[in-house]
Amino acid sequence: MAFAAMILQGEAKLSQCPHIAPEAAGLFGGFVAQLAKTLEERRDELMEELKREIPNIDFKEAAPRLDATVSGEHLVLRCLGKRFELDKDGNLHSECHINNWVHLPILNYTVHSQGRELTGEWVTFAELKNAADWARFFSHRCEKRMQAIAAEDPDLFFDAMDIFASRSAEAKAGEAFATADYAIEVSPLPKVTMLIAFWKAEDEFDAKLTLLFDRSAEVNLGAESIYLLITGLLEMLTRIMTRHGFHQ
Repeated sequence: MAFAAMILQGEAKLSQCPHIAPEAAGLFGGFVAQLAKTLEERRDELMEELKREIPNIDFKEAAPRLDATVSGEHLVLRCLGKRFELDKDGNLHSECHINNWVHLPILNYTVHSQGRELTGEWVTFAELKNAADWARFFSHRCEKRMQAIAAEDPDLFFDAMDIFASRSAEAKAGEAFATADYAIEVSPLPKVTMLIAFWKAEDEFDAKLTLLFDRSAEVNLGAESIYLLITGLLEMLTRIMTRHGFHQ
């Protein structure tokens, strides 16, 4: 299943499977490529759908719900520790590079977030509403990758994560996971909060990372956009850590 997910994400080729005959790989290769293209097209369709809804939103009225501000004709909010401005056409403006894994979640957050406050109930990604279709992808591309990065250099990883941390909540995270070597509460979007706890490898025990979300995330962003957002977070973290000598 993990290998299948890698194929759909473009991270592996069907021909790399040791159990498939070359002629079968050639026969189904086009189908896999078409399926991946369809997923990309679906993403683009969602982008366009959300953009069409943006002009109907009163930014001044929506700002309190989103924990955002308004500057001129733009809605201003922070995502992954960076400042982004959204215009009435649904376009993003920022000093940093903008990718779809950031753009789509911000659009979805602006249009659909209910602005619910933290519930204090921590759940796994799979437990979030409507997460079933994305759970396997999330496990492979987000949770396992995050654990591998953290295990490589825990100090550097959590120093980098501190960019996105809600400092006032760090003590609470520590209390919830008193035995963890590291625990931090992070808000990649103003009202989307997650908790990361990490245990180093010790004796016969492998390193372990637990990633949980406040239950409110399912109505403030949604499972699909959470998957995209955390993928983007990891891409940003990898770049930050690479500049400090990290090699994945």
